[in-house]
Amino acid sequence: MEKFRLFGTSGIRGKVEIEITKKLALKLGQTFAAFLGNEGTVIVGRDVRLFAKDLSEALISGFLSSGLNVEDCGIAPTPAILWTLKKRELNGAVVVTGSHTPKDMIGFLFFMKDTSELSYAESIKFENLYNREFNRLTSNKIGKCLKIDISEIYLGSILEHVDSNKISSSNYKVVLDPGNGASTYFCSDIFKKAGVETVIINNEPNGLFPNRDPYPRPEVLNVLSSKVREFNADLGSASDGDGDRAIFVDEQGRVLWGDVSGAIFAKNELIKYGGGAIVAPINSSQLIAWVCQNYGGKLFFTKIGPPAIVEAMKEKNAIMGLEETGKNIWPNSIFYGDWVLSSLKMLEIMAKENKSLSEITKTFPNFYMKKEAFYCESNVKKEVLTQILENWKERDEGAQLITIDGLRINYEDNSWILFKPSGTEPIFRVYSESTTQERVKELANTGSKIIKKILKGCH
Repeated sequence: MEKFRLFGTSGIRGKVEIEITKKLALKLGQTFAAFLGNEGTVIVGRDVRLFAKDLSEALISGFLSSGLNVEDCGIAPTPAILWTLKKRELNGAVVVTGSHTPKDMIGFLFFMKDTSELSYAESIKFENLYNREFNRLTSNKIGKCLKIDISEIYLGSILEHVDSNKISSSNYKVVLDPGNGASTYFCSDIFKKAGVETVIINNEPNGLFPNRDPYPRPEVLNVLSSKVREFNADLGSASDGDGDRAIFVDEQGRVLWGDVSGAIFAKNELIKYGGGAIVAPINSSQLIAWVCQNYGGKLFFTKIGPPAIVEAMKEKNAIMGLEETGKNIWPNSIFYGDWVLSSLKMLEIMAKENKSLSEITKTFPNFYMKKEAFYCESNVKKEVLTQILENWKERDEGAQLITIDGLRINYEDNSWILFKPSGTEPIFRVYSESTTQERVKELANTGSKIIKKILKGCH
């Protein structure tokens, strides 16, 4: 029997009041306190989800009862909390958030003092501690909780990492879509300070996410696209519930996958440093490989999720890490994605090259990708993946099989398909990519038929 795991691809997540409860939050607080040696100070924040405040209070109780001091920043984007962790040199951070997942999901992200999530080895240590009993401390040893405002720290930290003079001199207009999430409280002031004219939609914080799904992707960003065209804006930018993902819309209203924007950032960093290591997960577009080949980079594939990406970035001394979901990670900032930072850096690149976003992307070759998601209970994901592997070995012996994370099949025509169980949701994802739309459709149809057949037999 496979050992029970708390952690998925990124943090601990589950359904509100089913897998994720106040009792669990209390125990997680006690566990992270023990993990940190029951001393020091951690910062705690949360997103706008309806149950987040209750969970945050239970988590903080776990910390205080275990001797840890807490700085509680309330509702804030995950990256803002991490900038504060770094600036104030605290011992760790925990964010209560469902991030991009549906409104009935929520969870916890745990961060070390260097702003990186727990590595795989650290998460195993955490889970071993979780299984022990914790004793309450005497009243004189209980930690203290301080309420703090982190808006100025976030604003100052972001502006230190972009050329706001170059950005403001270009007189850009941007349509922002924080998706009713935690960034609604912060984004306006930062863009204003950077000299950017903004139009903001979905700017009322609401844990029910009434206007669009918190997962920013082309099919839910049609309003953003139309607003970019309506206001003749230079850029559109959307984020998820906790403000780490950045998905862009060019001036023509075209939504870009995170791989395309990631390729722009990677190219900029490779030119800046004269080459270097780039880290990307196994579901990344061949466009990233093309950029590395043409601009002196060395690409390292890793498992999906920030913990694996960051661990590889440290190991390879990478100049950048990226993920197709729109997470872009620069090691000289924080070891996590930041929607606001990514958006301002994109404007900085546009200003430096004196080109629109569509003009910049025209310099890249076309790669077509299709992404699909199939409902799959977590307890059968391993069996589904095993059957897919066996099925594909039988049907295509000439293909290259890669099992870094899920199953990726590479073909000589530069096309590929990836079967990957989600680590945060009851979903099995299928990615297909090629240089032609016909080939992508062929791969996606084949993959869809196979996984549907296997899932039918497993449920």
